[in-house]
Amino acid sequence: MRTVIKILLVTAALTALFLHPRALAEETPAAPPAAAPVAPPAPATQEDVRALAEELRRLKLEIGLRDVEYQSFGSMGPAASKVYFAPRGLSLGGYGETVYRNQIRGASADESDLLRLVLYVGYRFSDRLVFNSEVEFEHGGAETAVEFAYLDYRFTEALQVRVGNLLVPVGMTNELHEPPFFHGVLRPDLERNLIPATWNENGLGLHGRISGVRYQAYLLNGLDAGNGLSASSWLRNGRTGGNTSRARTLAGVLALAGELGPVSLGGSIYRGRAGQGDPGVDADVTLGEVHARAAWRGLEARAIYAIGTLSDAALVEPGQVLGARVRGGYVEVACDVLTWLAPGGEGALLPFVRYEAMDLNDQVPDGQARNPARDTTVITAGLTWRPLPTVALKADWQRRDSQAPAATAVEQLNLGVGFAF
Repeated sequence: MRTVIKILLVTAALTALFLHPRALAEETPAAPPAAAPVAPPAPATQEDVRALAEELRRLKLEIGLRDVEYQSFGSMGPAASKVYFAPRGLSLGGYGETVYRNQIRGASADESDLLRLVLYVGYRFSDRLVFNSEVEFEHGGAETAVEFAYLDYRFTEALQVRVGNLLVPVGMTNELHEPPFFHGVLRPDLERNLIPATWNENGLGLHGRISGVRYQAYLLNGLDAGNGLSASSWLRNGRTGGNTSRARTLAGVLALAGELGPVSLGGSIYRGRAGQGDPGVDADVTLGEVHARAAWRGLEARAIYAIGTLSDAALVEPGQVLGARVRGGYVEVACDVLTWLAPGGEGALLPFVRYEAMDLNDQVPDGQARNPARDTTVITAGLTWRPLPTVALKADWQRRDSQAPAATAVEQLNLGVGFAF
């Protein structure tokens, strides 16, 4: 009954409203008087401008749009090291290189190549935890690869943990491979073949600095000799690169580096098995090297010596004469002429020369004959011009000779441009 009464009262009220619309108008409040004109805001003070600029700078840092820090973390390139000098958040970097090769004497054809375009992506989760990676597009995008992708956790400067896909710290170029920071259009032959750079493997380990000495000690997935090794490039084809691969055998590497005034000294030893469980094939690999760099008043020099051994070399690739022992080295000198001609400028013009000697058949398995074509020398002479520290235009001439009877020298002219950011 109460519900019926309520419905009747609501109906009566609505009927009265529609029959007498003026009642609504009478109850509607009058519009408020027009507001007084608002005074224009006061001009921004210098303090306001500084605060806005600081906020803009902070936002740019957070999304990785900051100036490049030309510092190397450990033995890595400056662009690859950006995340270590950034505040928290995203860090972007990269490098690229385009080359042209003109065959002066030899069987190969002239060619041009967008050799590499690389993107570094890093993220600093905290002051202690950092992610860093390198994704590489080679030959105009025909090949894509991850060169490294790892997490670093810093307990102290002396003790840091690294896990993921790691660059193997052997030689000078495997970690510092950004084109503005090495001479020559192409990387040295020794650090592409005897040392199979660029070389990365899945693994984990420790690194840090103690009393001025930097160390790296990693446990890695072993090389895979079943990938089809070649006598002309020794272990290069055995790199797994972090791809889905056999992981039945492991390897370890220890690298040390330090500085004495203008001279940087370093060395490394790699030891592991590349047989990956193949019956009767251990393929024990030992690879060691020592190197030195010096820079003083526009003069630069660097040198390296490397030696490696491979057991079961006759069984790994029966159709090839693989070196049971290999060895080689190179010496390189350069001089920045602008240090004297235009002191104080940011550009650099560096004539350089490099001499390499490498024997990938220094010793061969019993019953096999050395191939003198694997005993080679390479002379590279050229010019590196850096209008900025991270941009380089390069030109060089190369001559390759071997000890093979009646061998014809191979000569080529290389032109290239490289950059890092």
